[in-house]
Amino acid sequence: MADKKELDEKAIVEENTKKAARDMFLEYGPFIILIVFILIIRIFIASPFKVDGTSMSPTLEDRDYMLLYKLKKHVKGIHREDVVVIDSSQGLIIKRVIGLPNESLKYEVKEVDGVVKGILYIDNKIYEENFITDDVKTKTCTNNPKLCNEGIELGEDEYFVMGDNRAVSLDSRMLGTFHSKDIKGIAELRLFPFSKFGNIKK
Repeated sequence: MADKKELDEKAIVEENTKKAARDMFLEYGPFIILIVFILIIRIFIASPFKVDGTSMSPTLEDRDYMLLYKLKKHVKGIHREDVVVIDSSQGLIIKRVIGLPNESLKYEVKEVDGVVKGILYIDNKIYEENFITDDVKTKTCTNNPKLCNEGIELGEDEYFVMGDNRAVSLDSRMLGTFHSKDIKGIAELRLFPFSKFGNIKK
């Protein structure tokens, strides 16, 4: 009888343990699944990114929050004028793609009709940089005279990026070119400040 009683008590304990585990899963399971889902999204699909500094001004300002699309570069590729986040020797930086693999780049600052202008040549053809002002264009050669004097040849899987605020931006002119593996994602959607919420203009 004692053995039977012990077995019954053991069965009751096991059943209560199983019930407690089921109850715990039902209570906390959805939260665990949600956390895993959020982690997957942040790691592989998209995550917020805070702009640090004024190198992309006026397009992006210091402490703007962007949504970084990590998957997009694999699905749609990296294109000229994309604003991207790059893993550089200086940490994560946000810049604009100017030169694509296997292209030649050269900048020319000259006087045209009495006005000093900066002109970008891609594969010896003029490319209009409508996302920055004429005054900003004239400051492009400040940090890399070679870009203006000799020009730059990009190799396979090499990208040349610059900030929209050319006078202060630390970018490919000083850091060199980047590879697709260095580009963590494409930043198009501004999350904060709420007054500027929406896709940034190219």
